[in-house]
Amino acid sequence: MSKTIWSMLIFIFLCGGIEGATLKKYPLVDDPIDVVIVTHPKDKETLDDCIRGIRKNGVNVNRVIVVSTEPLTDQAEWFDERLYPFSYDDVFLTIAKGNRKKGKAFFKDHNRGPGWYLQQLLKLYAPFVIPGISSNVLVVDADTIFMNQVKFLNKKNGGLFCFNTIEPKSRYLRHARRFLPDYKRAHPEVYSVCHHMLFQREILEDLFRTVEEYHQMTFWQAFCDCVDLREQKAAASEYEIYYSFAFNHTDQVKLRKLQWTNSVDLDKKKSYKKRGYHYVSFHKYKRERANKP
Repeated sequence: MSKTIWSMLIFIFLCGGIEGATLKKYPLVDDPIDVVIVTHPKDKETLDDCIRGIRKNGVNVNRVIVVSTEPLTDQAEWFDERLYPFSYDDVFLTIAKGNRKKGKAFFKDHNRGPGWYLQQLLKLYAPFVIPGISSNVLVVDADTIFMNQVKFLNKKNGGLFCFNTIEPKSRYLRHARRFLPDYKRAHPEVYSVCHHMLFQREILEDLFRTVEEYHQMTFWQAFCDCVDLREQKAAASEYEIYYSFAFNHTDQVKLRKLQWTNSVDLDKKKSYKKRGYHYVSFHKYKRERANKP
């Protein structure tokens, strides 16, 4: 990371908020953290390592819950995604504006099916759908393996947010701008997408209420309706939405630096741990691309 970015982050840490914003104080608590992993059979190669990694290295972690259409592991609880208040077909039709022909063309052209959008909504709704779940819900991508100890709550009981220094995908930001009535990029020198995030129910409730009052429809419908069929590639990010909303509404959440990377080599897990990486994400599509002759 450049000295310029790091110095800006230090300034943010010291100031502890977003300039000019009207900040709220949410009743956040230090309840044990329940982990939600939304997954698919394609993720089975990394799923058990993902579960073991967060159990061993996540501070104050309690339950680990896998959300999918069928049980994929005996290492964690299973929650059936069909118990959510929307389905794959609901997401497809809402994004397609009710036009199946147009929807099929859109998803074919963008190389991302409705499931890519569905899994984002499954994460966002988990704190409201899964019985008995904590108010602190850590969502972790199924190809992400934690290798060294990580805390997710700060002294104010607010979430600790990791960050990415790559250039953000502008289409994700355009979706967030349509979706959130007061959207503003939080900390524009860094990026929100880094394969896990702590969702806190009190902040999510405010986010859901804000979106539903603005769009006059349910949260998931608004999320899908704001997908622009004219975009050249798939466009939406649950992480950017929650991250920006949280930072723009409270100073209880904080940025923090973790050592992490993306990798195509699962055989190097021990090496990454020894080198001090907090976590590594082993994306299947990148592994497949790297292994092509």
